[in-house]
Amino acid sequence: MSATKQVVVVGGGFAGLHLVRRLERRLQPGEAAVTLVDRQNYHLFTPLLYQVCTGELPPHAVAYPLRDATAPAGYHFLQTEVTAIDLEHRRVGTADGELPYDHLVIAVGSVTNDFGIAGVRENALPVKWLSDAETLKRHVLDIFESAATETDVARRREALTFIIVGAGPVGVELASSLRDLMDHTLRKIYPSIDFYDVAIHLIEGTDRVLPAMHPKLSAIAMRRLDQQRVRVLLNTLVSRIGPGVVHTKDGAQLRARTIVWSGGVKVNPLVVAIDLPKSKDGRIVVDDRFRASGRDDVLVLGDAAYFGKGLPQLAQVAVLEAPAAARNLVALVRGEPTEPFVYHRKGDLVALGRTQAGAEFAKLGGFVIGGLPAWTVWRVNYLMQLLGVRNRGTLLVEWILSFFAGRLVANTP
Repeated sequence: MSATKQVVVVGGGFAGLHLVRRLERRLQPGEAAVTLVDRQNYHLFTPLLYQVCTGELPPHAVAYPLRDATAPAGYHFLQTEVTAIDLEHRRVGTADGELPYDHLVIAVGSVTNDFGIAGVRENALPVKWLSDAETLKRHVLDIFESAATETDVARRREALTFIIVGAGPVGVELASSLRDLMDHTLRKIYPSIDFYDVAIHLIEGTDRVLPAMHPKLSAIAMRRLDQQRVRVLLNTLVSRIGPGVVHTKDGAQLRARTIVWSGGVKVNPLVVAIDLPKSKDGRIVVDDRFRASGRDDVLVLGDAAYFGKGLPQLAQVAVLEAPAAARNLVALVRGEPTEPFVYHRKGDLVALGRTQAGAEFAKLGGFVIGGLPAWTVWRVNYLMQLLGVRNRGTLLVEWILSFFAGRLVANTP
């Protein structure tokens, strides 16, 4: 029997992809046979997904082929749906058969959390996957096409009302980018529409936007949203969503043709089905070496892992965890001691439209800046984080074209 260890990595998101890239640098040829499994054949750069929604970027700019990470390293990639994980027999069940493993890495991302609110799935547009972004962009452009010929003032105003539920980073960045799309691109090509009729409402259940970020970032974002004429409704809880209407717990009704849900994320259903100790929010509890229940054969990281007191389910966290998890996985393959991981938060960035952003630097004691300097930091940071020369080149060119020549507003298939 071959001594080569079988390593299966489930999930090609930030955690899984960055782990695989680190394994390429550390594993010697023949030490392990690595298989990466994902339902899509690309890695989605989710922090820029909202720019696909608003036409600033084409879809392919935020999609990195997973085979570009596996094939050059001699690893195997399998595009399939994972159906079950058998811990006892060390097998991953997929729609295309079973994969045996010696070491399993669970790095599946999160899914949209509707908090059990009635009507979210049926009547609100999500912003989680690439198909969601393309659907939302087409919807927005269809709305403006119909509004351009609508003669009834009341119906036109309702059609041009946009409601975004959830004022976390996705909701804030999407609201700001939507206003930029309208003011700097759509205004020029829809002369029959009075853009003062266009209303954007941002609903948040807590007392400030960006509640998980530094309060100074929240203040910067609020000032910017006010400048962009985005109406922010704080301490507003949604009770249900009907066709074209958002009902709040205080009895108010907000009507709009476009309702977007950006209310947060929850653990992947695959994780729920795995028989391992979990936290209250359903994530798998891991030790400081990413081992589940102290098992050397199962590592968990990213959104699926509950590390320490529970790290945020963010791309930044997954990227920081991946190198340490890769080191420990290689050590386990070789039968060597593992090392503890210590999380060092870097800070937060939030884009606030044209030449505006907010940035917090944790290593500088929570130093916060806004405006053009923060926007520059934001752009450079994401340009460097994006994987692949082609993707980075596309991103840079599209950003320049969008800024100077307007955004992509053709409703192509």
